[in-house]
Amino acid sequence: MSYPQKTIAECAEIISGLVEQKDSGAASCLYEAVLPSQITPAGFIPEYGQIQRIPTYYMPFLNIGDVIIKRLNPDCAVVFEDKAVQALPSANLFVIRPNAGILDPYYLAFVLESSNALNRISQRSGINTAVSAVSANQIKTSVIPLPPLEKQRNLGALWRCAKMRNNLLLELISENNRLLRSISENLYQ
Repeated sequence: MSYPQKTIAECAEIISGLVEQKDSGAASCLYEAVLPSQITPAGFIPEYGQIQRIPTYYMPFLNIGDVIIKRLNPDCAVVFEDKAVQALPSANLFVIRPNAGILDPYYLAFVLESSNALNRISQRSGINTAVSAVSANQIKTSVIPLPPLEKQRNLGALWRCAKMRNNLLLELISENNRLLRSISENLYQ
């Protein structure tokens, strides 16, 4: 079945991460910040850094349901779900804020990850380098299929379940390896 396609810019707002403004003046404040190291294929790691910024009229604090990707070497997408913290996106991150009436955030993360969209929209930053980068314009002009919102929610829920299953399997493998090491070490005692 073929679904209509739209650019991400038609369905979401793209917000660039903020560069730290180190200022010795009293006007700057410390804010919780999401860092690129918190964005992993296993999911979001809620260990916040801090960013020093001078407060401005528009501070792009993260909202529940924002999709976050790395600017450099984008390999995964996560959906921000932490209700307990008010955080800013640090530099080298992009936040995609879906229009709730058109685009489900988990579906968007699913599409970005599962169709290799992040690989397609990122470009190598130079000759003979392993670093790839993505720009706000590349995100805005990326075309995604747009099934009905209910179908998006179902696909997003499947993606979340698959992520949880992968994480559980990784934990099981890690525990299995730990047990085998323990048995092996006990042989020499």
